[in-house]
Amino acid sequence: PFDTITEGIGINRLTANFKMAHIDGAFKGTDREAVEMAAYLLRNDGLFVGSSAAMNCVGVVKAARTLGHGHVIVTVLCDGGNRHLSKFHSPQYLQ
Repeated sequence: PFDTITEGIGINRLTANFKMAHIDGAFKGTDREAVEMAAYLLRNDGLFVGSSAAMNCVGVVKAARTLGHGHVIVTVLCDGGNRHLSKFHSPQYLQ
C-alpha cells in the first residue's frame, strides 16, 4: 500500500542498493510540500519538475535551514513534470 502521490517514496520498503548506502541523515517531506515546491519552481524559476525533483528541493530547503549560511548544497532535478500530469500536476486530482 502506498501512502503518497509522490511516486517512488513512501513505499515502506528499502531497495537492496539503498540498504548499502551510508546515510548521514534524512529529511521528511509531505505531498503538499512537494506540490507547493513544484508550483513555486514553475512560477518563480520556469522549471517544470516532477514529484521526485520537487521532493529533492523540499529536502534542499530543509537542509539549508538546518545548516545555515555559508554552505553549498547540490541536488539533482531528476524528473520533469510532463510524466506527472495526471496526478501530481492535476488540480482536479489534488482536490
